[in-house]
Amino acid sequence: MGMFLHAKSNRSDFTRAIGRGITVAIATLALWLPAGKAFAEEQAELPLKSGQRVLFLGDSITQNGQYVALTEAFLWAVRPELDLDIIPAGLSSETVSGMTEPVHPFPRPNVHTRLDRALELTKPDWVFVCYGMNDGIYHPASPKILDAYRDGMQKLIERITAAGARVVLLTPPSFDIDAPPIRKRLAEVTPDEPYGYRNPFVEYDQTLVQLGEIVKSLGSVTGVERVIDVHAATDAYLKRVKTTRPDYAYGDGIHPPADGHLAMAIGLLEGLGFSPAQVETVLGRLTGLVPADRDGEATEIQQAIHRRLLDRFNRRAASYRAAIGVPAPMTVQAPPLEEAEPVAAAARDALRVLVAARMARGEISQARIDAALARWNDTIVKMEEQDATETHPDDAVLFLGSSSVRLWKEIAADVAPHHPIQRGYGGARFTDLAVFAERLILPHRYAAAVVFVANDVVGRPTDTPMDELESLVRHVLAVSRSHQPDAPVLLVEITPTSSRWAAWPKIREVNAMLRELALTEPGVHFVETAEFYLGADKGPIDDYFVDDRLHQNRAGYELWGALIGRKLTEVLGRDPAGRLSPVQAETVPAGK
Repeated sequence: MGMFLHAKSNRSDFTRAIGRGITVAIATLALWLPAGKAFAEEQAELPLKSGQRVLFLGDSITQNGQYVALTEAFLWAVRPELDLDIIPAGLSSETVSGMTEPVHPFPRPNVHTRLDRALELTKPDWVFVCYGMNDGIYHPASPKILDAYRDGMQKLIERITAAGARVVLLTPPSFDIDAPPIRKRLAEVTPDEPYGYRNPFVEYDQTLVQLGEIVKSLGSVTGVERVIDVHAATDAYLKRVKTTRPDYAYGDGIHPPADGHLAMAIGLLEGLGFSPAQVETVLGRLTGLVPADRDGEATEIQQAIHRRLLDRFNRRAASYRAAIGVPAPMTVQAPPLEEAEPVAAAARDALRVLVAARMARGEISQARIDAALARWNDTIVKMEEQDATETHPDDAVLFLGSSSVRLWKEIAADVAPHHPIQRGYGGARFTDLAVFAERLILPHRYAAAVVFVANDVVGRPTDTPMDELESLVRHVLAVSRSHQPDAPVLLVEITPTSSRWAAWPKIREVNAMLRELALTEPGVHFVETAEFYLGADKGPIDDYFVDDRLHQNRAGYELWGALIGRKLTEVLGRDPAGRLSPVQAETVPAGK
């Protein structure tokens, strides 16, 4: 795949500090979730430091930028403590050489005309450069083309270095003459039509190889820290895929499809020291993207993550193109940077939490995932059907959990004026709630989420180990935070019941863990309930439960609703329409 060709010896030590612009919730994710543990043996020594700004310059492939967004997401996943500001500034049709083929409808943009503005505006510490696809102007290589490219690259390096930034050079990616759009155009062109993007030289990829050799030769130039052979990555990928899929279509031959951008990201990150297998695994876990010769189908959640990554990238890139400026006749319609950057920062923070949550989900064993799907998928599908038909206000409260949530018939009255969204299923454990968290949480808008799960520890050999249980709870919390960063999450204490009284000492340990999470994690709150279900003899009050001495009766739900409603009122700052009933007032001590 991609090859690391050159690196200066003065690599910087990897910093553990969390950089600017990351919320407290994201700053604690490295402690929350075991995202990096799975790849601890493959930690690359990056030259990049937390807090640095990384500018990407390139043509339409970089303007499309999927490989850049994937690279950024990968670093969020495996290096959550590394806070880089990756700035997208690719421009369609652009060259570094100033060359334009005669048939192009307007002179191709030259990066040198906007470079000073880009460097002044972004003040980068690093500049990643990927030019060449247009610089060969779709002709056979000639001294004129090669010299113009070399001169343009050298000038680019000098100007970037003079601005105080360091350079990483990427060779141009592959060109595929066999792509159907190119073959269709070639069948339509007249014999006398000159070479250009409409009529490319059939061996144009060899022109790109020669441009890539020029890039490699610049690896020893002052200011160039690394050269990464992206062409080697995409070329190996194309050859491998076509051995099993002769009909494979590599986009339009110039612009890679999504899997081609994945190959570019794999090559780029390999050049930064990560193994291709690690990159492919992590990005597949996050987005569902797989190479075209691998089996796999992205889930709706993975597709949503991929869309959100690209949406953030494209919106921010457009605002940077507008701020830097583009030559006529090109235009850009985008919000000014002062409006776009806060939106991009919020989207970044939410995505980083969601990425960490997806990595934590990867820590769930396949056996757990399979068991959850086998037992509960039909139930979750029914709730998803509810999501498609029900409407709720944006300030509703999402209730997640086990049968105590599912069986709560008078929930709306008991927690009024808070509007509940009821999504409980009988027998729920965090071992399956974590698997379904995205499907249960992401469809909703809510002011707060309430979580009650009481079946992981019941006094059986199959009880969930405490360290795994904590990781699963953190995953559910992280999914909620990624989706609604400002919505608090209430963890409801597990109530003591006669049916599980023998396991109460272990259940108290679970409650202690939940309480500790609420004390240490921003936006998480603990709803104390246990003491209100214990009588003078310190045993469970059976009057609050139905005959199975596990599920609550009407009196139990009234008490539970009062306790949860009171905490919601405290956290959200709402004043309920009514106070506790006389019975509840006697049962719930003042100040509780």
